Amino acid sequence: MTQPDGDRICELPDNVIDCILQHLIVKDLIRTSILSRKWRYRWTCVPRLEFDEEFYNLFKNVYEFSRIISEILSLHNGPINEFILLLPENKITFEYLNNWFLVLSRKCVKSITLLNDETYFIQTPSHIFSCLGLIYFKCHRIYLSIPSSFRGFKSLLHLGFEDMTFELGALNRLLSTCPLLEKLAIEHCSGYDCIDLSSSSALIDLTLSLPQNCTFVGLPKIQRLKLVLLGEMLLYTDNFPLSQLIMSLKYLCLDEVNLDGREELLYIVSVLKSASNLVELHIVTDNDSAYKVQAPDPSEKLECSSSCLSQLEKVKIRVQTGFKHAMSLTRFILANSSSLKTLTFGFRYHSKPETSILSSISKDLLWMERASQRAQVEFLHQ
Repeated sequence: MTQPDGDRICELPDNVIDCILQHLIVKDLIRTSILSRKWRYRWTCVPRLEFDEEFYNLFKNVYEFSRIISEILSLHNGPINEFILLLPENKITFEYLNNWFLVLSRKCVKSITLLNDETYFIQTPSHIFSCLGLIYFKCHRIYLSIPSSFRGFKSLLHLGFEDMTFELGALNRLLSTCPLLEKLAIEHCSGYDCIDLSSSSALIDLTLSLPQNCTFVGLPKIQRLKLVLLGEMLLYTDNFPLSQLIMSLKYLCLDEVNLDGREELLYIVSVLKSASNLVELHIVTDNDSAYKVQAPDPSEKLECSSSCLSQLEKVKIRVQTGFKHAMSLTRFILANSSSLKTLTFGFRYHSKPETSILSSISKDLLWMERASQRAQVEFLHQ
């Protein structure tokens, strides 16, 4: 005789049930309580809670949304390893928010992602700094201030800030109290003019949106670097010592680079000539000002040293409208990368160029000299 579905669910091993629950969104997670007696309170032990936009849309107003989150946290029975919260456009009171993090601090939370969907910055919930076991901390559109009693996130490995503003001195004070930090991202933030990484000896992965007047202290030998340049790269060369870091880098991404000028191209080439350990390179240009499509100039060549990019295996170059100097950079990379496996040249245009232009780019890429005989070149355009 075939068993009813309810009996089959009851007979599932505990580890299988736990695995299922960890992959459900909160709405469905709570609904599992009606499946059977065995499942009734099982959801209260799930170590990962995510409250996203879909969850918020289930409620009529922000008060109901806040009340339900408070109830879920009060009923939860066990540690919460990961907590993800998207704050909706309607205002959540600071008291609610701060109380949630007080509960989390008592549940040994390891990972917090706090995303603010409001147009304004919200004040940092002070009880976040009571979550001393944090390993991962990411937040968006928060005004970061640090209580005087805070002594640091001693276990923090990954820290990410996006669209933040900092109280004077708050950024460096936080960084100085995270001795194990391995990965740091500071993107489109304000409220600082210096980044001090002298206490971050473990740091190996760094993402930065560089303000023009920012200075740096104690940069460690990182292995992965992403720079969002927001304009011409030459504006930042005096403050950010890329040429000093390039020897230790295995991954480099230069985002929003302006390649309209030859000077920019020559600087990037001079940096890459010292990149003997680089394995992966991404370059994304930001040429919104150059709406006129330029034909590639095969006569423009750069001085090449023999296989200076000897470890480089993967390259992605994505350009928008003007791409003359990007083609010259591509030629330099192909001619000096003896271990290269793939190079992808992506072209995104505002108005559709003539077929002859696309054909010219494709042919130029095909016939460029290559130091690696196995290098595959792909041309993508949209």
